[in-house]
Amino acid sequence: MKVRVMIALFSVALAPLAAAHESATGVVKQRMEQMERFEELIERVFAMMHGELSYDARSVQSAAQEIRAGAGRHMTDLFPRGSDGPPSEAKAGIWQDFETFEHYAWMLERWSGELAVQAGRSSQGRLPKDWEQAEMGPGMMREGGLMGRGGMMNQSGAVFAAWHVAATCNACHADFREEE
Repeated sequence: MKVRVMIALFSVALAPLAAAHESATGVVKQRMEQMERFEELIERVFAMMHGELSYDARSVQSAAQEIRAGAGRHMTDLFPRGSDGPPSEAKAGIWQDFETFEHYAWMLERWSGELAVQAGRSSQGRLPKDWEQAEMGPGMMREGGLMGRGGMMNQSGAVFAAWHVAATCNACHADFREEE
């Protein structure tokens, strides 16, 4: 029952995005579809880690491997110069600071690879309810963050890696994605 409700809510939430992406073509459409897929995968991983879905180490590993395969160089190749503007959600800043964008792409590859490795090992800690709340930087120093109760210092294994996958996506979106 929970899975059906989650699927229904997810479908409703993505309907406006799907309509916006219908006009996309070529590399812009390809990267939009890839980002949507990454979102589906990390949402599923977070749902398993929160007990909303049964935890399945193979599913977590598979999701992490799929993200890793599309990260790094594969991701940066989807952002050739001149592929901004509607319907793309990419800010022009990607091409003005491509080095930072590449760094995020490589971090995503690294942390999703680590998540694949850690999926079957015991972990501890907790994740924010919503993957989009995982953040890096100054926010990690507040309560619940790096130094707070139940924060990063108390996490290990797959939880730690999943946090970093989500936080990497969020940091990149904050810098290089237009607001929805």
